[in-house]
Amino acid sequence: MSLWFVAGMLAAVNPCGFVLLPTYLMYFLGLQGSERTLAQRETLRKALKVSASLSLGFMAVFIVAASLANYFTNWLTANAKYATGFLGIALIVLGAAMLFGFKLPFMNPQRLQGEKDQTVKSMFVYGVAYAIASLGCTIGFFISAVFATSRNGGVFAGLRNGIAYGAGMAVLVGGLTVALAFANTGLLKLLRHGMQYMDRIAAAFVVLSGLYLLWYFYWVDLKEEGDAITDWVTFRQADISAYLNDHQWGVTVLMFSILGATISYVYTRRADVLAGLLVVVGGVAGLWSDDWLAVGIIGTAVALAGVLGLVQDRRDSKLQASRESSVEEPPTSVSTTGGGQT
Repeated sequence: MSLWFVAGMLAAVNPCGFVLLPTYLMYFLGLQGSERTLAQRETLRKALKVSASLSLGFMAVFIVAASLANYFTNWLTANAKYATGFLGIALIVLGAAMLFGFKLPFMNPQRLQGEKDQTVKSMFVYGVAYAIASLGCTIGFFISAVFATSRNGGVFAGLRNGIAYGAGMAVLVGGLTVALAFANTGLLKLLRHGMQYMDRIAAAFVVLSGLYLLWYFYWVDLKEEGDAITDWVTFRQADISAYLNDHQWGVTVLMFSILGATISYVYTRRADVLAGLLVVVGGVAGLWSDDWLAVGIIGTAVALAGVLGLVQDRRDSKLQASRESSVEEPPTSVSTTGGGQT
């Protein structure tokens, strides 16, 4: 299972869709900068939802593609590369339109402020696009993880490996998104002063991503060669993949700690519930992975973050109570006394 978890993390930085990851992070950063000032917990809650939605969109495409490949393996494997070319054209057209002020309805930050669910929908769509661009490079791994394993080890084994594959991708993307949400507090002030340029910068990233995908499609997919640009990007992607593979234990523990701590900080409301979940989930994870050191590190991070969340709740309650008491002033009664002289 750990093999396919690592394969899922590597899928997030595959050479076909590698350039779409920084484009996604740039979009998320720009979206945060365009919104009103949010409390830290609300910002982190949005980061969790956005990364989860992107991961679901990514996995949805691979589940459908792998299901088709189970019956049309040769055809889909041979033609998956063309998805990269079509998506490259689509991104160039979209980016060019964005340079002239066009915005898709579900990617308009001004609309997103009043429609909370739209951010999740837009990131699901982006996850679909991310997966389509990545099909040519990663569909083989996913088919092996799910369907090849199902034939040899049963449906449960294939399902387990498929979940591990999706979790690996989600943990890496989610960890990066949450880390950016933590780090962008200082950047947001700069972004809000320069938001008139952010749309143009995002559009430029979209156009460059589309150009690279077309370039990659022509040189690598069609000509089955390389050139200076694709080789440079491939080498950088290979460096990151090698680092993830060589340090998979540390990266996995770090990303799970970041995500677990963020979820605990954002959603913890009762100490007894937190303690119970730590015991149950930690015990199951320890027995499942047989890596009690990693479980202990992640559990400690989750526990500390949950305590900080409870402390923050009490501070917020006290602050809210003080504000309400300062607003609600007791009514002043004016009495008029009249006296007569006798």
